[in-house]
Parts: sequence; C-alpha cells; structure tokens
Amino acid sequence: MAIAALIAAYQEAEGTESGLRALLPMAGRTLLEYQVRRAIGAGARHAVILVERVPAALNEALDRLRRDGIAVEIARTPADAADRFHPEEASILVADGLIAAPPCFEALAAQRPPAVLVVPDIPENAGFERVDAQWRWAGLALTDANMLSETAAMLGDWDLQSTLMRRIVQSGPRFVSSNNDADAKEGRASIVIADDEAASRRAGRADMLPARTDDASWIERFVLAPAAGIIAPLLIDRPIEPNWLRLAAVALAIGGAVAFYFSWLWTGAILLLLPGLLAAIATRIDVARLCDPHNNWRTRLALPAVYGAAIAVFGRPVVEMAGNPLHWAFVGAAMLLLLLVERTMRKLAKLGGPAVPYAAARATATGIFWLLPLFGAFGWWIWWPAFAAAYGLLSAFLLIEFAAPVPKTAETGHCED
Repeated sequence: MAIAALIAAYQEAEGTESGLRALLPMAGRTLLEYQVRRAIGAGARHAVILVERVPAALNEALDRLRRDGIAVEIARTPADAADRFHPEEASILVADGLIAAPPCFEALAAQRPPAVLVVPDIPENAGFERVDAQWRWAGLALTDANMLSETAAMLGDWDLQSTLMRRIVQSGPRFVSSNNDADAKEGRASIVIADDEAASRRAGRADMLPARTDDASWIERFVLAPAAGIIAPLLIDRPIEPNWLRLAAVALAIGGAVAFYFSWLWTGAILLLLPGLLAAIATRIDVARLCDPHNNWRTRLALPAVYGAAIAVFGRPVVEMAGNPLHWAFVGAAMLLLLLVERTMRKLAKLGGPAVPYAAARATATGIFWLLPLFGAFGWWIWWPAFAAAYGLLSAFLLIEFAAPVPKTAETGHCED
C-alpha cells in the first residue's frame, strides 16, 4: 500500500522566538525538515504539512526539501489536507513537535491501517496523550484516506491531530510499542515531543551518532572519525552548509598541489592534511540533518580528482630530486590505484557493505597524504610515490580477491510490535 505523511505544524512553541514548534532549530535545520525526512525515509511518497500560517522560515524549509527532490505541500485546513491524499493511500499522522528514531517510523509504516505508536502509561511519559489505562500515544499513527476525510468533515473547531488519533483508537488499531527492552526496563520513552528550543537542540546533537567504522580505513577510523565527532557537534547548530566545508577542502587540496608544483613540499604536505578532515566533518553534519552526503556528484568527485592531480604534480619535484624519469611511473600508478580502491569501496558499500580482510589497513588517498609528512621527516620524499603505488596495489588486490558483497539487513532500533 502506498504511504504518505500528514504532519501537524500549527502549535506554538514555548518560550521561543521561532513561533511554531515545526520551526524549532534542530541540527542546523528545522524540526519540520527532520520529520519530513524521517517519514520519507520510512517509505512515504510525499508529505502534506497542515499549517494555519506560513512564516518565511517555513517556506525556506520547504524549499530546501524540494531542492532535495522531496515532494511536500502545504494544506491550510483539515479538508484541504484530506483532499491531497489518494483514496487508496495510507497516511502516517505525525504529531506536532515529534522527534522519533527511524525504526519508529519504519515499524509503523510496515503495518496495515489502523495502527498507533504507543508508550507505557507511566509517570515518565506523562507528557504524551493518554490512549487507555495502559498506553499513551507516542506521536505516530497510521490511517487511511477515508477516515481522514470523514474526520476532516466532522471537525468543526476541534483539533485535527487529537480528533483523528481518537478516531483511529476507536477503530481498534494495532498498538506498536516505541520502547526497546532497555528502555522498558528503565521506563524511558524512545521518542520526544519537543516544545522548546532546548529540547530540539538536545535531540539534534543526540542524533549525531558515531560514524560507522566497521568498513572504514585506518585514517577514517582512528583519526578522522574521532576528530569529526568532536568538531561537528560544535558546528551543527550554526548556519554552516556542509558543501562549504567540502569546497574549502577542495581549495586546500588545490593549494597543496600548487605548493608541490613550486617544490614547497612541506607546505603542500601540511595543506593536504586538512581536506580529509573537512570532508569527514561535512559528512557527519549531513548525516545529522538526514541529508545524503553523496547527493551532488560535483562535491563527491571534486576532492578525489584534486587528490589525483596533487599526486601527479608531486612527480615534478620528485623527478628533479631523483634524476630518474621512471619515478613518473610510480606517481601515475599511485594516483590510479588509490582512486580505483576508493571507487571500488564506494561501489561495494552501495551493494550492502564489503567483506574485505583487513579493511581498516587499506590504502586511501587521504591516508597516503597523512603519511607524507612522515616520509618528509626522514628525507624520503622520493620514496613516497613508490610506497603509495605498492600500498594501493596491495589494497586493490585484496578488494579484487576477497571482496564479496553481503546482503543488507534491517537495522535494529527502538520500536517493536
């Protein structure tokens, strides 16, 4: 069954100048964008935002979503919202101010309507609307277009969100618990209804989970990921676009290549330490904002291309020092092999993740450049291209010989039937 999302966005936030709850800041974006992306990630084809007034900030949020190819539209009245759903389309009702993990959306989207996400009726969950003597509504419900239309027709001055939820409950829905075993033991809800900036900002920082390192290279696992984990939370609430960081990374890499051309080896080596870190920080921010870090082919390919150019330009001073043109062969081999390894790893990740022995030890362009100052400290500049070529060849051999895509498995989460 096709699914869409109906997101309530008309309640005012407490003690804030942002006005609507939907416009509370979260990970440098708005709470509304978080809700829409979560719903789309769970399988919704489009989202309808029920809002009584449309501030400029709301239009800006919708423009950002549309630029990413997400179908989203505004409804000013419940009847208008009901008209925007196909008769055979199920709709996920998302409560105003809801912050929930992906498994909560996915667990509800996997049901047949009617279904309701619930939390236990315990003191810690007193902020959630009561469903019965045992459960409280956790902010997500699944219904069909008929019930939505009937509810909109009978509303009058009643609140659509609460009225529709009550009607769904009266229809005998399936209850989906939002607590995992650990949460149930400690009596904690796995979702939050944010009504002020402090709550939404906390949720945005908490959503910056540690980056996956099971298939990461040594430089990503031990250097870039820990550093990005410290720096990215400091930038997440600021109006900084991740692509700005990626452009800065490309500019630094170009600066390193120019330095190599003029035989300023130490300057180039230091400049080329930073692009990988900036790219890692940008990726962490994108993930926290529920954006695809690889959605733009220009930003995806620019840095590897400049890395390749920097390795090629490095051949000029190396040949001058070595007095042997054959060093160009090592430079060319290093450039091609490293880019081949990185491209292959990206392809394998899309297929479900690589099963490669010693994946952490594989070569990457970023890791090779981080080793360059070590060679320079010993005066071994001319041996760096040969080392890079040999390292890249070994990594390519491991990928070709041992890499086998493994099937994707569903991620475990906080929601269960």
